[in-house]
Amino acid sequence: MEELYPGLYAHRLPSGLYVLAEPLDRVRSVAVGVWVQAGSRDDPPGKEGLAHLMEHMAFKGTVRRSALEIAQAIDLLGGNLNGATGKESTFFYTTVLEEGLACALEILGEILTQPRLAPEDLERERTVILEEIREAEDDPQDVALRLLFERLWADGHPLGRPVLGTSETISSLGADEVRGFFRQHYRPVRMILAASGRFELGRLLKEAERVWLAGADGEFPRRVPPVPQGGLMVGERPIQQVHLAVGFPTVRAGAEERYGLEVLSTILGGGVSSRLFQRVREERGLVYTVASSTAYYTDAGVLMIYAAAEERRLPEVLELIWQEVRGLACVPPSREEVSRAVARLRAGFLLGLEDPSGRMFRLGTNAALGREITPIPEVERKLLSVTPEEVQGLAARFLKPELAALALVGPAADRLERLARPQLEVS
Repeated sequence: MEELYPGLYAHRLPSGLYVLAEPLDRVRSVAVGVWVQAGSRDDPPGKEGLAHLMEHMAFKGTVRRSALEIAQAIDLLGGNLNGATGKESTFFYTTVLEEGLACALEILGEILTQPRLAPEDLERERTVILEEIREAEDDPQDVALRLLFERLWADGHPLGRPVLGTSETISSLGADEVRGFFRQHYRPVRMILAASGRFELGRLLKEAERVWLAGADGEFPRRVPPVPQGGLMVGERPIQQVHLAVGFPTVRAGAEERYGLEVLSTILGGGVSSRLFQRVREERGLVYTVASSTAYYTDAGVLMIYAAAEERRLPEVLELIWQEVRGLACVPPSREEVSRAVARLRAGFLLGLEDPSGRMFRLGTNAALGREITPIPEVERKLLSVTPEEVQGLAARFLKPELAALALVGPAADRLERLARPQLEVS
């Protein structure tokens, strides 16, 4: 077993499963999760939502246990069991007391290596996912972000597809497609097991090796990097506000610029002292919500701004956003402003490591993105080393309005296009 840095260990089992282990003596629980390196980006064309459907089906029982027996076993441990599908990976996780680790690993291993995938379960779960899609389509923020990604990663790139799929694609998927996706992607060599909490290293490896038996390696999916494209997408919904999302393409997950970009995003719209919150909400009173955030993938990244406002205020809100973007690109922020942003990021990062589940998510997410897992003090050092000049340089490089994608969701598409036309060319 290799020690990546003090307290963090890595080992690849004979099956190919990659294990990241971080023992903690100060707690009584252990958080364990498994990342499968397959997400919505790997859905075949015309079968969008297949990765997400596979995640749901994994919980419907195994060759040894029914879904109810799985739920009862986890309840007896006082724990929880859940999963989520992302653009590039799907993960399954649980948190239990130390004595429940062997059982938790056994259940995780079963649902990821021996799922039942019964046709009758598929029909029930299909109905559940169709309701999930309807719920997302009723949420204007979800719709705005979906349209933003569709526009930003243009020409039908898989990163622009909805994770949930569509009602049409979900309705057409059958048990054979689910089993085929499982056989292709759910292989130990494409899985990462991350554990943090109270456990003994040797026992963790022994239990994992017992559950994850050797199998066929299989090939990793071929992924083509997206080519970003600006422009406007408009969605019409019978709502009172206009929800807007702006996206600027940035860098991949492993790029060093991400530290400076996190500081940039925080200064721009991360929290109540950020420029956008102070200018658009506090000074002008135009919105209730305005914020910026980032997302990273193995070969792409994006900095996003989200806001919701009255329709007639849309041009003013957009103009204020561009003013703040241009301001950061032209003039370095003050050292005090950078220090506040770094302090916020550092505190959020460290607070997220207070419990085993936060540490487990950090390990698995970084590994699934192919990103080197940086020692905690080194993360702090890199954040503290970000300078005002670096923030300005990143803003000038990435926050260019002509490269931005804009998504609007509101009550009248034609009016929204007219209001936004001076800001961005309509697609």
